[in-house]
Amino acid sequence: MSAAFQIKGSLFTLSVLQVLSTALETLEQQITVKIKQAPQFFNNTPMVIDLKTIEKVIDIEFVRALNSLLQKHTLLPVGYRCQNKTLMQALIDESFPVFKEGKNIPAPQTSNTQQEKPQNRIIDTRIRSGQQAIAQNGDLVVLSSVSPGAELLAAGNIHVYGTLRGRAIAGLNGDTNARIFCQKLEADLVSIAGQYKIFEDGPPDEQAYKNGYQIQLKGGTIAITPL
Repeated sequence: MSAAFQIKGSLFTLSVLQVLSTALETLEQQITVKIKQAPQFFNNTPMVIDLKTIEKVIDIEFVRALNSLLQKHTLLPVGYRCQNKTLMQALIDESFPVFKEGKNIPAPQTSNTQQEKPQNRIIDTRIRSGQQAIAQNGDLVVLSSVSPGAELLAAGNIHVYGTLRGRAIAGLNGDTNARIFCQKLEADLVSIAGQYKIFEDGPPDEQAYKNGYQIQLKGGTIAITPL
């Protein structure tokens, strides 16, 4: 009998919604405003719901209500994170996926000649809508343009020698020194080490960026400067 399925490893990026308040009415008001700013980005977007920063003790009833609220606004919870063991077990009993905290495994000691070198990736064709280009261990270099609806992901820097549209996510593994460079910026979203910026009012004025754009973290927030 031929195999009916395969299990493969893959890499996906998930947005994390960090819940800071148990006031559902306030949450809904603010989520509604945020979605109006970038409706395409938030339409049917899978999200991990982080409950760890809520100081109050919350129960499964709150999670049910929160889950319904998010789905009402086309946000799709794919899992929850929490510290309270009672709530974690309640989530499991209700068949809510739970993301458990991973443990850091120390890397084996190696000599300089044995250390793994960054594996940069160069793509010389356009990244079209719906395509995803990934550099898991280094920089991603695109020698053409990126179409709307495409996605770039890199552990290191991202270089686009044309127009950057769609989404660009650098510093995928938490590298806060990663940067994004492009000749022309028309992206929906850029992100570095988990910090992101949505262009609600369109990209910055092109006149000030004739030589290109540099996107980096400064003081923990996304900063865009001319090259």
